[in-house]
Amino acid sequence: MRYENFKNHQIKRTCKERFDKYPKYKPFLREDFQERCCYCNMSSELLTISYHVEHFIPVKVFQGKKDTLLTEYENLMWACPKCNLSKGDKYKGDFQGSSEIENELFYNPVKVDYNDIFIRNEIGGIDSEDAKGREMIKLLKLYRPIHNLAWLVERLEKMALNLEQAAKKETDPERNRLLNEAAGKVALECVKKSKLFRAAYNGQQFKEIDYD
Repeated sequence: MRYENFKNHQIKRTCKERFDKYPKYKPFLREDFQERCCYCNMSSELLTISYHVEHFIPVKVFQGKKDTLLTEYENLMWACPKCNLSKGDKYKGDFQGSSEIENELFYNPVKVDYNDIFIRNEIGGIDSEDAKGREMIKLLKLYRPIHNLAWLVERLEKMALNLEQAAKKETDPERNRLLNEAAGKVALECVKKSKLFRAAYNGQQFKEIDYD
């Protein structure tokens, strides 16, 4: 069941530069992908570790055969570490017989609107009614609870901000007090869930998380 859209932004390619090393594209990828993983849509602001430059057609596949793909901007994606590692060298297609950047196992997130492929269910899980989309969920491990938790943290952040803004506009003293109190409680819960999320993403044991 669709609870809300998968993402609220559009990926675009704006870089006109040509670099000899693909890491040099990082600032452009970060901006073009709006600091979100191209596959799971997780915001890089949630993590304390760097996002990866991901090759849609994997390096292991084209290396020594079509090395121009190493620094071809159209082949570079902005991905969170878990999605990049899960995708790995998975590939199906004929990159040598085509000028298109295609990988038959995955929808190209720049060319295909993932809102047409994926949905967020009522608990923040990533789901799909599309056959290829369901396979992508398996291949990228988008079924992992960490993605639900990331979704929850972002919703709490937005809720706290909305409550704070409502409190600033409220002229009734009692309602203002209640709104500020609610905003504080939601913000505190957001901090707790953020700590849990980062610890889980980085592979720490839950017992190591400090909630104070």
